[in-house]
Amino acid sequence: MSATMNTGRTERIPEHMAPQKGQIRLFKNPLLESLSKISPLTVLAIYLPVIVFFVWQSFAVGISFPVFIAVFLYGLVSWTLFEYIFHRYIFHFTPHGEFQKRVSFLFHGVHHQYPNDKKRLVMPVALSILIGVVLFALTRPLYGDWTWPNSAGFAVGYLAYDMTHYGIHHFKPPPVKWLRTLWKSHLDHHFRDSSKGYGVSSPFWDVVFGTLKVQKS
Repeated sequence: MSATMNTGRTERIPEHMAPQKGQIRLFKNPLLESLSKISPLTVLAIYLPVIVFFVWQSFAVGISFPVFIAVFLYGLVSWTLFEYIFHRYIFHFTPHGEFQKRVSFLFHGVHHQYPNDKKRLVMPVALSILIGVVLFALTRPLYGDWTWPNSAGFAVGYLAYDMTHYGIHHFKPPPVKWLRTLWKSHLDHHFRDSSKGYGVSSPFWDVVFGTLKVQKS
């Protein structure tokens, strides 16, 4: 069941990027094209075992339960900040020149132009694994054994982001106030003002940085 969306737009959304129905082919190469599409079930199948491994490894190296919970929550909150920064400054960077415009479109522009393409509602696994490996390599020397519970919380945050994003575009908002706020904020980001509502799994950092915009129904 598709979400009901208001298609009113502001000047912040360029006319050539106006939301459209259907989907688009991104690559002539069939392998690259297939890698650009992904099911949320694939994401779950890959990352749930990874999370279980991180949790198991946390206790295997001797981390106590209270420390695990504290660092896990730290990792979860860290994800929400990473999500906000990545969405605002990487996905929505201002391109200069044709090459950067092409990169911008591949990264995120295609999603704004075809927001209901259900095969491009979650992050491609190749990209998410690359980001995960880089972040793990950077945090391992800093956190030591705490990297395991931190990574578990971070990965849970990532799953929450991908599943929430898929749900927002694919289902009507549930009858829960804070979830309806998430739905409304993200749909406003697409159809009213793309300079607001960068948080998908949480509106916290939009509130902190003044980029939350929830239109009244």
